[in-house]
Amino acid sequence: MKEDMRKQLGLDERSVGIPVKKMVPPSEGTSVQQKSDPIVLVENGGFAYGRNSILESVEMKIKDGEFWCFIGPNGEGKTTFIKALLGALRPKRGLIRLRADFARRTRIGFVPQSCDLNPSVPTTIESFVKQGTAGLNVERTKLNHRVRRALEVMGIQFIRERSIWRVSGGQRQRAMVARALVRDPLMMIVDEPTAGLDLAASSGLLKTITELNQKHKITVIFVTHDLQLAGRYASHVAIFKNKRVINGPIGEILTGKNLEKAFGVPTEVKQTSSGEYTVRSKVEFQEASV
Repeated sequence: MKEDMRKQLGLDERSVGIPVKKMVPPSEGTSVQQKSDPIVLVENGGFAYGRNSILESVEMKIKDGEFWCFIGPNGEGKTTFIKALLGALRPKRGLIRLRADFARRTRIGFVPQSCDLNPSVPTTIESFVKQGTAGLNVERTKLNHRVRRALEVMGIQFIRERSIWRVSGGQRQRAMVARALVRDPLMMIVDEPTAGLDLAASSGLLKTITELNQKHKITVIFVTHDLQLAGRYASHVAIFKNKRVINGPIGEILTGKNLEKAFGVPTEVKQTSSGEYTVRSKVEFQEASV
């Protein structure tokens, strides 16, 4: 996260429970991880629930500042892979290696698709966002400052005393992003945050997440079924299908051939003059010409 954003949120290395270490020359035969190293490195990753294999032979590198979109039909392993990134599921084979500066996963923010609270429990927006610091060793005054600034960054400081259940869907989703922001994330995993939102709320939330990625270099993993959204915002794409994950730069992966294999529909992908990609099924062309 850039220094201006860190100051705005009142963050520093000690506030996230990561000790500040002096740089020392590496000994012969050892290596020191650099910022240019991948945040996440997956090598021959296999993931399963018991004997039920979900993903096999996964190879992936995720680096600083990238915007990944995870796409594919339901039930193809996107949620399983996210669980593995969050440390809730160990690989059956192969490995997931996290860069040393957030190997304890305190620097990963997770934004679920829906609010994960019991509706019968009274919870304000502010107290909900404060829950994002769970597991971190943060002084009370610094914690309160962090929460306050995260609310401001997401534009919901004026409704902080309202119940999380008495605001709009868009405001609730912004609160969930704020809850992830207070962890000072190097990476944010965002699970279909625009599902069920109207166009205005969806566009506003996407704009904010894009700014966090582009201006403050937070790496984003964005799970979506919207291929147009992927074509517009992603720098990298991962397509989940048949226990495999095809992934890499968007220009190499978001192709008609790969999308047809994943979704079973003949598809055309075009790059616009602005560098974005548009996706359209050939079925649409056939219907339009009738």
